[in-house]
Amino acid sequence: MKKLIIMALALVFTSSVCFAQSAAAPKMKAATPMVIKAVEIKNFTGKVKSVTIADPAKGSKSEVTIVDERSMEKVLLVKSTTTIYDADFKAVSFDKIKTDDKVKVKYTTTKEGVCEATSINLVK
Repeated sequence: MKKLIIMALALVFTSSVCFAQSAAAPKMKAATPMVIKAVEIKNFTGKVKSVTIADPAKGSKSEVTIVDERSMEKVLLVKSTTTIYDADFKAVSFDKIKTDDKVKVKYTTTKEGVCEATSINLVK
């Protein structure tokens, strides 16, 4: 019986040491809520000045340069997720966009200032 009591006391003592928190342990801070900003989608309409198709060997990305009526030029990055439609709203591939085509583009601007096209619509 004495052995059982000694074993129980030893178990209680070791478990209390295991669950004790040290004085030097850092206190956890409450998580700060993360604010997610809404992505602003902008529109740009104009004529295609140039089209660059991606070439991984040269390290170039797909881009399209558009100039509007006020001669304002905008270079847009075309990603694989960019949707491209013709004037009849049928999906077309990026290589169908030619110089002097009139287009309407929806795009977003990244934190780094890069304009990424989300959709390109060829206009008649």
